Amino acid sequence: MSVPPIGTVDIPDRIERDRYFKQLAYLELSALFAGPLKPSALARWAEIAPKGSLGLVAPAVLTHRNPPKSPKAWPSDATTGDFRDSAPGRVALAALRTAVDTLGARCVVFRSPSLFAPSAANRDQLRRFFTELATADAVGCQRVWVPDGLWEVPTALKLASEIGVTLAFDPNVREPGMPAEVHFELEAESFYLRIEGLRPGKLSAERLEDLAMLVEHFEGTDLTVAFASPERWNDAKNLKKLIAEAVPTDADDDDSAEDDDAGADDDDDDDA
Repeated sequence: MSVPPIGTVDIPDRIERDRYFKQLAYLELSALFAGPLKPSALARWAEIAPKGSLGLVAPAVLTHRNPPKSPKAWPSDATTGDFRDSAPGRVALAALRTAVDTLGARCVVFRSPSLFAPSAANRDQLRRFFTELATADAVGCQRVWVPDGLWEVPTALKLASEIGVTLAFDPNVREPGMPAEVHFELEAESFYLRIEGLRPGKLSAERLEDLAMLVEHFEGTDLTVAFASPERWNDAKNLKKLIAEAVPTDADDDDSAEDDDAGADDDDDDDA
């Protein structure tokens, strides 16, 4: 089992950027969601973040009618948001493409607004948005769609597959009593696991083991894991360590006795 890109939604407080990318291979960056970034800011991110390590959250003017409060917000009007075509949205999309090219972004994450229900009208709107406006060519990298919680995963996956985007979902959110294996039936070329974690504190060992099991099941799939949980820094590192410990080394294949010696030299310091 290989270790997919694992990271957090934005860099947690008190974690320096260079330290972050020494330990985690992916970051969902929300900087462009509220407003444009200056070229100097993009240049700083390009210096510190390896190519393919960033997922850029799409500007709110493309996805939300009520943009976040920001002193330098994207221009918006009555036509913007909810995945609609608008003049301000097209300006933001062009700026987004510049950021994708400058940073060598892995993907762009399109977050649905709250209460964006799975109605026929909204499904048609998403189809038009991703097939006519935010196309693969216009965005320039993988497009990830984060549905509102009103969507059931199979329903959202069917639409995502139809319009050629990657579905994001939280595998820890499922009906009471349903096992983690309920997601084994899902099939797609790529998935984006976005773990919220509603309770304070680190995710339990059982939850992390369920995630590791799902990652193993999706072996061979283009997979990205982003933690938005309260303890996302520790959760991401713990999952990465759990998966890495299950990955056979060259020594495992060549000589089991030598593997025991190599294991004694493993570094257990999370900050190394």
